Amino acid sequence: MVKAILGYDILPGMTAEEYEKWLWEIHVPDLRRIPGLKKVVFNTVKGVVRGKTTFYRISELHYENMKAFEKAAEWRKENPVSEERSPNGKTDFKFYVVCETEEIDFEN
Repeated sequence: MVKAILGYDILPGMTAEEYEKWLWEIHVPDLRRIPGLKKVVFNTVKGVVRGKTTFYRISELHYENMKAFEKAAEWRKENPVSEERSPNGKTDFKFYVVCETEEIDFEN
């Protein structure tokens, strides 16, 4: 599995309520259109255990493999969202990385 992992804050001037409305009514439906995107996980940060860096949310975009991620990235280039629908002006990205993932499930 491959994940794109993003850490971000909401830009000043936008409330959490406004952000959530945009996220669920506009952004999530746009994400659903991306071929190869299997799952999205939104992790809303509630506290910091170590360090001083804070985020509003850390999100995960799940893909089957690197090839699926690359195909999705190409599709996004060919099918850009409009400026009004995009995260621009709403989301302050702190990081955006692509990771190969190994999971250990202790319950199985």
